[in-house]
Amino acid sequence: MLDTIFSPLGLIILVLAIVVISAFARRNRRPTEEFSPVHKGKAHVGGCKFDRRLAALPLKAPKIDTTNLPAPDARVKQALANVSEAVVRDRLNQLSGEVDTRVRGKVVKIASRNSHHKDIDVAMTWLEEFYASIGMTAVRVPYQVRGKTYFNLVAELPGKVNPEKIVIVSGHLDATVGSPWSSESVAPGADDDGSGTIAVTEVARALKDLPLAYTVRFVHFTGEEQGLWGSYKYSDKCAAEKADILGVFQMDMVGYCALPGNRVDIHDTEDKNGSHELVVALVRAVAQYGLSLNAVDTHNHAVDDRSDHAGFLDHGWKAVLISEEFSDQGFNPNYHRR
Repeated sequence: MLDTIFSPLGLIILVLAIVVISAFARRNRRPTEEFSPVHKGKAHVGGCKFDRRLAALPLKAPKIDTTNLPAPDARVKQALANVSEAVVRDRLNQLSGEVDTRVRGKVVKIASRNSHHKDIDVAMTWLEEFYASIGMTAVRVPYQVRGKTYFNLVAELPGKVNPEKIVIVSGHLDATVGSPWSSESVAPGADDDGSGTIAVTEVARALKDLPLAYTVRFVHFTGEEQGLWGSYKYSDKCAAEKADILGVFQMDMVGYCALPGNRVDIHDTEDKNGSHELVVALVRAVAQYGLSLNAVDTHNHAVDDRSDHAGFLDHGWKAVLISEEFSDQGFNPNYHRR
């Protein structure tokens, strides 16, 4: 089915070939009464983003056939060739406050992307200006939690054949250094999830001039560190609109790799809602375009309710989380510090 889209699936991998993925811990409390009752996420307090006990279990995933692949599309190959590690690194440094950047014509430093801090607005404006620079419009979509208004950011490329059918490429813009309930004055979140944020923008840049059969939405969630607030609210909104979502590709931390091998894990919650279809598409795209990645179908429950793909799974859509191998040896020592 997804072969009929001019493939954002292969292009999602293009950033992963440069900024290989990592996974970390977070607090995950949520005021469940404010969201659809379909969200039955566990009230995790502290602990790791992934359940390392489950992640360590032997894989029982079905074998994915990487034979009989179509020839690489020249336009996709050109998009891959246009990716610059230096540009990706520079944009990530700007977003995480490693270097100064320019927003609304002024030189600024984005010190914090905590959902409660004023700099989250600066970071969102920085993203809006990026999308404008590549000829796209990004729109703030408001949501309310505990009487306060927050925003997700959404940019869209309309499909030319079946525009009512939607593919979502997403990451979370917000960050924390361990106290997500306060307004942290410093929360750079370079890896969690600045790297995923930049990956989403890079996919948008690669796709913007290509003919798409389906509509592709690029979504930057906030409130993730408080308990998936933004993605729960956005998935609830999509459900109320009866949106026809073909698949969600959530990129949560794609900037750190401790171990050799360029392993990238794709989590489908044991084929929940048929999400294994997306894993197959990604694994085959890696082979089709000869990317230097070891794409692994984890096929377990190690990330249940622990990243922004969860709300879409709860509503019955296909969704996967793309991240790095999660193990004691591979854990990022700077998690929730940088």
